[in-house]
Amino acid sequence: MSTNQERRAEARQRLREQMEAQARREKQLKIAGAAIVVVVLLGIVGVVVWNKAEQARAEEYAANWVTCEYAEDNAPREKVDPAEFEDQGPEIVAEARRFNEQIDEVEKSKREVDPPTGDQPRRGTAEITITTGKGEIPLVLDREGAPCNVASFVHLAQQEYFDDTECHRLTVGGEGSQLSVLQCGDPTGTGLSGPGYMITDEPPTDLAVDESGSGMSIYPRGTVAMAKSQAPNSAGSQFFLVYEDSMLPPEYTVMGTIGEAGLEVLDEIAEAGTKSDDQTKPDYETPRRPVVIEKVTVGAQEGLPEE
Repeated sequence: MSTNQERRAEARQRLREQMEAQARREKQLKIAGAAIVVVVLLGIVGVVVWNKAEQARAEEYAANWVTCEYAEDNAPREKVDPAEFEDQGPEIVAEARRFNEQIDEVEKSKREVDPPTGDQPRRGTAEITITTGKGEIPLVLDREGAPCNVASFVHLAQQEYFDDTECHRLTVGGEGSQLSVLQCGDPTGTGLSGPGYMITDEPPTDLAVDESGSGMSIYPRGTVAMAKSQAPNSAGSQFFLVYEDSMLPPEYTVMGTIGEAGLEVLDEIAEAGTKSDDQTKPDYETPRRPVVIEKVTVGAQEGLPEE
């Protein structure tokens, strides 16, 4: 038989054991709770860090790449009725007939290709060589100011779009003239055709402004730029090469520069002049000596962002 003293000792021992067990449970709960808090905090920190990293990656991508919109060129090219212009004189009637002939030529000779796909680099240069029957015209295109237009030009060159085409327009600067360019890029030779899509304007922001207050800007000698109609975002494949400082509204996308050897070729073409300076004549602003682009090749492309 246990004595009262022994029973009390056993009771105190059980109580100590129960208290120690309770203390251990409470400690474990505290540790588990702290661990959960740490995990939650680490998760929050991880999400914040991940979001910031993703934002940084998105910002870096947006700084290096652009999504270009190439709208379908579905504008109708319809013939006119020369009889409707008889009251305006025979010269206007003749122009109407020539326009209809050009429409026929467009339908017969047009080339249409799909536009570039995917995002395009915002920076980097492309070396281009235009080989003509008059000599080579080297260009350096810079994507920084016109990524979508440069991407399209490079794409068309790689598709051999410009090969075996004729430059259809030459403007010769002189008294009262503010434009000295050779215009090319229309396979039909009419100035009415393009690749079947249009490019968003990327107008220049760093051209010198005409001090007379005309609102015109100076496109300096050695500039290569995109041609377009008066409508916005209407450029396609046609481009012009500036061989003397020219005055234009700052609406024409500048793509790059012409090498010195190319300027010498352009000077020779300009020196030969045009077939006619009479706007009523069918060969108005047509180069006196035909300028045929035999091929356009894409050389080194440098400074492109990493994909």
